[in-house]
Amino acid sequence: MDLLGKGFLVFFLIMGLVETCRLLLLWLLRPEKMEEAALVVPLTGHVEDAEYLLRSAAQSFQWDRTRCPKRLLCVDGGMDQETREICLHLQRELPFLEICTPEELKEKLFLKENEEKAEENLK
Repeated sequence: MDLLGKGFLVFFLIMGLVETCRLLLLWLLRPEKMEEAALVVPLTGHVEDAEYLLRSAAQSFQWDRTRCPKRLLCVDGGMDQETREICLHLQRELPFLEICTPEELKEKLFLKENEEKAEENLK
């Protein structure tokens, strides 16, 4: 029993050391200017685990400790009505979730870049 307790202690000490090293490396290697991060989840037809997919993608954003703006793009590649209703419900719950078609994807991904070019043209 004593050996098992020491094994757990060593395991958690190593995990704490690894996490500390990871945070230090992320801090040292951080970019000067944070760009926007986007995660694309394509859905086609009836997807049983659509809610799970979108919620797990949203959780990955919450665990990411960078301060860059984040967007979750759900691409409608012909999903059925039930899957679409799930996505629309989650869109009300998650402010960074956007639903788009494959044709709108390029526009959504590079929207910020297009706005900056338009501002440069006005100057």
